[in-house]
This record gives sequence, structure tokens and C-alpha cells, in this order.
Amino acid sequence: MNTLIKTTVFPYSKEGGNPCPVTLNADHLSDEEMRAVAEKYKAEAGFISQSKHADCDFQFRYFVPNHEMEMCVHATIACATVLVHQKMTAKNHLMIETLAGKMPVTIDQSSGEILVEVEQLLHEISADQPNKTEVADALNISVNDIDYFPVNNISTSRYKTIVKLKSADVLNQLTPDFEKLWQICDKYQSTGFYPFAKYKQKENTFAARQFPNNTGYNEDPATGVAASALGIYVYQHHLADSKTENLYIIQGEAMNRPSEIIVKNILTEDNKLKNAVIGKAVIH
Repeated sequence: MNTLIKTTVFPYSKEGGNPCPVTLNADHLSDEEMRAVAEKYKAEAGFISQSKHADCDFQFRYFVPNHEMEMCVHATIACATVLVHQKMTAKNHLMIETLAGKMPVTIDQSSGEILVEVEQLLHEISADQPNKTEVADALNISVNDIDYFPVNNISTSRYKTIVKLKSADVLNQLTPDFEKLWQICDKYQSTGFYPFAKYKQKENTFAARQFPNNTGYNEDPATGVAASALGIYVYQHHLADSKTENLYIIQGEAMNRPSEIIVKNILTEDNKLKNAVIGKAVIH
């Protein structure tokens, strides 16, 4: 029997976070049935099934109203939290099968809360980048509002277009031309725009907004995949000390759904940079 549980992920306040309905025992649901759940709730939806891989504990699938996604970090956090809450796992470490690959997930309950860490893949930076003129045109701002750092398409599972703005005021007042924005996303194979700025002069803290491409809605209050890509951008362009373990991303304030995403810096044994996204989910 399928059981649907409502969650909110990455809440920064009582009203904040990103809603995510989670469906248990989704093995026999069709793609259209899963997409219909996302359409009903107008949100990314997570689906938990058994994995056919011996080295994976579960398979997670992710849908938005318009299509399936390869990876969704906040839905992964929601699914892992539901598994613990429903006593379907007692493990602290899970390996999850996704369309993007096998994702290590760590569950920490030492504080009395369920905190979930989702390790990301090694990053890729596209050689094909949109220019600042077309980005400014799509965001309905002046080119002078964009900082001197480059616009980058970065992926740790799905490509996001990272745009450094000069101020949080510009960020919060954005009213994009979404048709132009989606055209740029399609042209450069990006799954969304992620403009950001420094947050209230707080150390290692950034404000961001995410405009996802072709999902069925124009803005997302919390996006782990995009925050992970931003974490790579921040270290690549020396916007934070490379020795800093955690970055804090505040998203959703312009939607009155403030969210906090923690991005943990990881150096591999061969000195390659990757990261993990950390957050919690509230079950309703």
C-alpha cells in the first residue's frame, strides 16, 4: 500500500522551508502517477522504492509537475527522514540509488533531531557559459548589477547557472522575464538560474533565489542541488576561506518561505573538491 507523508525541508523559520510530499512503497506506481502527485501538490515529490542494486538500501525517484528529475537533494532529505520516522531503517549510513547515480546519505540523530547529510558527486563546470548581457536581460536588471565574477554553469548532479549579484537588495527585487530565462537554460543545458549575493554581511553566509527551468512553477524556496553548485562556485572564486567547512545559504525570503541550507566542504583523498548538503525535514 502506498502511504503519502507531507514534509517541509530546510525550514529557517516556522513558515519557511520547501514542501515535499513523500510516497512510501512506490515500486508499482507508474511514471504518470508519480508526476500527478507532484502536480497535485505543486512541489517536488519524492518516491521510495526497493533498489535492485545489492549495494543500495533504497531507490529514490523525484518528480516535479512537468517531468522526472535525476536528483533532488531536499526530497532526498525528506525521504531519509521519513524512513527513520517510520522505523524503516535504523542505519546511520545509507546508499541511495537515483537516476544521477548512487548517493551516500548520512543520518545524525545525536542532537535529538534527524539531520541528514547528502554527499554530492564531483563537480563539473561547463565550458559553454551564458554572457552577462543575456543574463541581465533575462533577470530584468542592469549588467552593472552583476558582480565582476563570471557567470558559471556548475553541476554536482544537475547543471545550475550561478550568477553573483552585487547586493541582496537587487536579488530580492528580481522580477525575471521567465520566457527569456528558460530559453537561456535550454540553450546552455541548465536546469535553473541561481542568482546570489552576500547575506547581511554574515561570514560564510549567502542569500540566493532559484528559478528552475520547466518545472511547472517559477521559483523554489530551497534547492539543495543549486546550493551545492553555489558551494563549488564560492570556493572556486575565493568568496570564502577554503579551510571553512560549512557555508550557509539562505533561500526563499522573497517568497516568504525562508530556508537555510548548509553546504559542507569536502576534499577527497586525491585533493579534489566536492561537497555535501545538510538539512532537516519537518514531518506534518
